[in-house]
Amino acid sequence: MSLKPPTLLVDMDFFCYRAAQAAEDELEFSSDLTVIVGDHLRGRRIVRQSLQDFKDRFESDDFILFWTDTKNFRKDIDPTYKGNRTRRKPAGYLKLKRWCMDTWKSVLLPGLEADDALGIAATKGDISNFVLISPDKDLEQIPCRIFNLKNEFTQTPEEAEFKLYFQCLTGDSVDGFSGAPGIGPKRASAVLSNCEGDYWRTVVDTFEKCGLSEVEALKNLRLARILQVQDWDAKKQKPILFTP
Repeated sequence: MSLKPPTLLVDMDFFCYRAAQAAEDELEFSSDLTVIVGDHLRGRRIVRQSLQDFKDRFESDDFILFWTDTKNFRKDIDPTYKGNRTRRKPAGYLKLKRWCMDTWKSVLLPGLEADDALGIAATKGDISNFVLISPDKDLEQIPCRIFNLKNEFTQTPEEAEFKLYFQCLTGDSVDGFSGAPGIGPKRASAVLSNCEGDYWRTVVDTFEKCGLSEVEALKNLRLARILQVQDWDAKKQKPILFTP
């Protein structure tokens, strides 16, 4: 008896951005005038090829694409969240995104990032056989089968929980939150590995040793956490802020 091909849950923000960026052209009309344009058809071809690669790898054409909303609930927790991201979107990105959403089944939840929508879908239990496809290390917080474009692995619940508190301690310069001052990856790993499983108390103690309060630790934890099904009020379409 052959197994049903897996449903492919794709972090499409990344692949759409990459395709639009690769489809940009820089037209220099003079020494004073340069115009950036997006080749929409080339962007489509790049997207199709990316999805075809996944189709070939996993022998499945069952895709669900996940997207980030224009609003972000984490900015209510910390208005400076992702405030360091000032780079423009590639030319034609929004048009390519609309085409993708019209072409394949897509999920965009209000106020959430694609990571959160993926985390909710992966822990909801509606899909028994799936692969989460994303290069984003934050999604290692989700206990499921993951393909990060380099490796394919199944993240255990224990490893996923460790990853959350690790991220809380170290912060994330890409997302613009700093974690506990002076705590890098090596020290965070050592601290958590020696705490006998009481991650939250260890995180609070570490923040306090760095001169910060439990309130600051909780803020960082909520910024770091990728939402799962228990963190989402489907009726109200709002996140439920995580409390350890």
